[in-house]
Amino acid sequence: MAALVAALARAAAAGAAAAPAVSVVATARVPSVAVYRYPGAPAPVRRLADPTADGGPLVFLVAQRAGGWARVFLPIRPNGSTGWMRESQVTLALDPYAVVVSLGRHTVSVLRDGRVIRVERAGVGRSVLPTPQGTYYLYELLKQPDPRGSYGPWAFGLSAFSNVLFHFGAGPGEIGLHGTNDPAGLGRSVSHGCIRVSNAAITALAHLLPLGTPVRIRD
Repeated sequence: MAALVAALARAAAAGAAAAPAVSVVATARVPSVAVYRYPGAPAPVRRLADPTADGGPLVFLVAQRAGGWARVFLPIRPNGSTGWMRESQVTLALDPYAVVVSLGRHTVSVLRDGRVIRVERAGVGRSVLPTPQGTYYLYELLKQPDPRGSYGPWAFGLSAFSNVLFHFGAGPGEIGLHGTNDPAGLGRSVSHGCIRVSNAAITALAHLLPLGTPVRIRD
């Protein structure tokens, strides 16, 4: 087992080499954040409310900054959507963490300052219900009412959405990173698109990773 963990860590480090060591996270400081197509646009294309529908803080992963404006990843369809907002609407902070999901290796790697500090076996989407690849971020964190249920004790909501399911349960097909009541599914392609880790792992991540942390999902 120790040899397997070491091999996974080496593979994760190689796959994460291109990831930036530190990211910038924006947290809303106004009740409604206006999103624009470009800096200085005459009118916003949408507004996002703070707090979110689940009562959490509204956060974004910053992709670019320019002259008092920030281009951020948005928690909306289509996946990878971005928009511009005035930096005066948000509080900016540095985030040393990053998450890299390898679908082929069935692993979740956690980095701090660009270095792998944790590697977990993961269950990911089946071929007909794949986990979408791309750059996303941790959008929300929800404590689950039944820690022994199918989502485990904690569930992160990502800014990613299924490309197949547009409705799942009561939600819009949002991709989650959560625990599981089926540890036999870890290391396999078994889910509807969400990313599953052990309950011990998701509990540790829930206490470690701030909202806004980038999540890079790759083959």
